[in-house]
Amino acid sequence: MVTETNASRRFYRALVLVLLVIGGGILGYRLIEGWSLQDCLYMTFITVTTVGFGEVRPLSDAGKHFTVILLVFSIMTLGYAVTVLITYFFGGQVLQTMRRRKMLRSMKKIKDHYIICGSGNVGREIARELERSGVRFLVVDREPETSELARDETVLFVKGDAVEDEVLMEAHIDRARGLVSALPDDEANVFVVLTARQLNPKITIVSQASDERTVKKLLKAGANRVVSPKQIAGRRMASVLLRPSVVDFLDVIVHGGELAMRIEEMIIGPGSPILGKTLREAQVGQHTGAIIIGIMSADGYTRFNPSANAALSGVRLEEGDRLIALGNDEQLGHLQRFVRAPRPG
Repeated sequence: MVTETNASRRFYRALVLVLLVIGGGILGYRLIEGWSLQDCLYMTFITVTTVGFGEVRPLSDAGKHFTVILLVFSIMTLGYAVTVLITYFFGGQVLQTMRRRKMLRSMKKIKDHYIICGSGNVGREIARELERSGVRFLVVDREPETSELARDETVLFVKGDAVEDEVLMEAHIDRARGLVSALPDDEANVFVVLTARQLNPKITIVSQASDERTVKKLLKAGANRVVSPKQIAGRRMASVLLRPSVVDFLDVIVHGGELAMRIEEMIIGPGSPILGKTLREAQVGQHTGAIIIGIMSADGYTRFNPSANAALSGVRLEEGDRLIALGNDEQLGHLQRFVRAPRPG
């Protein structure tokens, strides 16, 4: 694949060669025939372009020999220049240049986005899921031109190694909401997590781990969550064998389909009207129509009430709790407004 830098070099090299041929023709006719600069320029151009016009003045034998040499060099140079121009304009180089400039403009404005480190199989699926969810994200990869995601012009790329501070700063990690380290090497993931946590202490970091022994290292380095693709794949395959209908139902909800239902999470922030109440007391279902299927605490643990036989309706809600809700867009919208703190004034 021809890079933008190599294509630009060929373009400027061809331009320089054309100028050298024209300059050499003018100088040659000036020295050999002693013509004026205007006549030398005109004779050079009709020779280089091979338009077939007659000479401005009769040529000497030396001038004829020089014209033949100039004609040979001009044909080779123009042939090379035309090839470079066709490759540059029609080989996608201009489009790539325009796309990169557009990408740089988008980079300057991006914030509250997610950073995906690595565009392999895992990184590609993460990007597709974020794209379906309509959230802003960018991808950091050492060779973005080899990624399948590079075919999508809407995907923003930062070329470089994610373990380097400068690359993550170029990805505006200081303004990002979250980062996913999906590199194939566990050691590289540890370095990415460690670097990202130092650059942005508040960012949410999720990393993959091929080896279970690396999980503790990633958590100590600063990852909020660590995911093992092999473990998830094994559990999913077992679930497909044991509970195929449940898996199919969840796939439709999570990935979209004919059903209008989906699963979302709602965070109970400070000042929420349902803070300190149970779901039964707040009458969430009656007011919104959404079904609460789970409650997660701020530290990621499932909450339940032992004294109420583990019924969700008896759990007293605390600040930072996340309600896992099932419903359509309208019901989830009602729930979002229902748990939101009232605005002052």
